[in-house]
Amino acid sequence: MKQSDEKILMSEAAILYYEKKYTQQEVADIMKLSRQTVSKLLNDAIRENLVEIRIHDPKKDCEEMGRQICEAFGIRKCVVCSVSNKNEALRRPMTVRAAIEYILPILEKGNLNIAISWGRTIEELINTMPDINTSSNTVFPLFGATDNENSYFSSNELARGLADKIGANVKYAYFPYMTENKEDCQLIKKLSYYKKMQERWNSADIAIVGIGNTEILDIFGKTFGYSEKHSQISGDVATHFFSENGKLIELYENTVCASADDLKNTKETIAIAFGNDKIKAIKGALRTSLIDTLITDEYTAAMLLK
Repeated sequence: MKQSDEKILMSEAAILYYEKKYTQQEVADIMKLSRQTVSKLLNDAIRENLVEIRIHDPKKDCEEMGRQICEAFGIRKCVVCSVSNKNEALRRPMTVRAAIEYILPILEKGNLNIAISWGRTIEELINTMPDINTSSNTVFPLFGATDNENSYFSSNELARGLADKIGANVKYAYFPYMTENKEDCQLIKKLSYYKKMQERWNSADIAIVGIGNTEILDIFGKTFGYSEKHSQISGDVATHFFSENGKLIELYENTVCASADDLKNTKETIAIAFGNDKIKAIKGALRTSLIDTLITDEYTAAMLLK
């Protein structure tokens, strides 16, 4: 048999076995060869470099995806955690665990002003965080309070929860997220406790935020009302709403919260987000320039790179 003919047989056997997923016996039946011959052809295909078998290191694969996301979206850092399957019940705790592993060494340095957002992922991060002792850290919310009954929208309580976990001081926002009119909003911004909070927003060392998708529009719409701008929005970061291309859109007036510039000026804004239903929102958020670091899982990362 000519060498070229033998390589054709190797290639055909490899395609049937590795790509089409036939068993060696099925390949033998199709090619009308013995099973032993098929086994030899497959081994020879590897030896002749017709087939390349690579063992992927999940950690290195995730690091590479993180690097590609940084390059694609222009962010500073992306931490991608590996998970064993696509079940979102598994992806959430694994992403939160990765976030804790990244954030704890930062908090342990001490002397930090730490701004905290809200949402289910942020609440789970705080609940999962181990109790540690840190030095001279201060935690505060990124916005005023609302009357939403869900615990993950209680900005002051989430700040208190994180402060308790890391042995930090806590500063509360003693004002509402939104006032009834422009006059009330201006009045609050003249008060001393608002000005002190604004100083903290202006000098935050890190901000820990989630990324909301359009689900938050229903929550906010029921509380604060709807407008024609709702249809333009893909998600939010700390109540700063944006379109899919990352354009910031002012959805509500008279809000009392850290500004988009405050987030941009924070030394590091860390976003924790995952899930098939948040791909559009995460892409939009990364294009806003509000986020320095993204922490996500490998399946979300792969979809972001498509």
